[in-house]
Amino acid sequence: METIRATIEWTPEIDRFVLWNDDLAGRAFVPEPFGDVTDNLLLELDEHEQETGRIVGVELAILEFDRWDDLPKLDLLWQLPGQEPLPLDELLKRLQRRLRQEAERAASLA
Repeated sequence: METIRATIEWTPEIDRFVLWNDDLAGRAFVPEPFGDVTDNLLLELDEHEQETGRIVGVELAILEFDRWDDLPKLDLLWQLPGQEPLPLDELLKRLQRRLRQEAERAASLA
């Protein structure tokens, strides 16, 4: 199974979470809704700006996301710096738990 080096970005104020393939971060990609406008797969575009079908990331509202069965089953592992490679759903569930804790902690301090 191929391992993808990945990076995340999260904006807690609006719960915007993006996970993307580091190797393709400089390439253009376009969101394709797979259920809700806020939940998107990021697809690679070729030099002619045509979708290649290759998934290069995901954007979603991670704190409230619960449609795990809607995520595609990919033959890829995603690896964040300093962490073990995981399937997409397992990585997102782990990050969701961590980010929910961070959000709860921040809310209690406000």
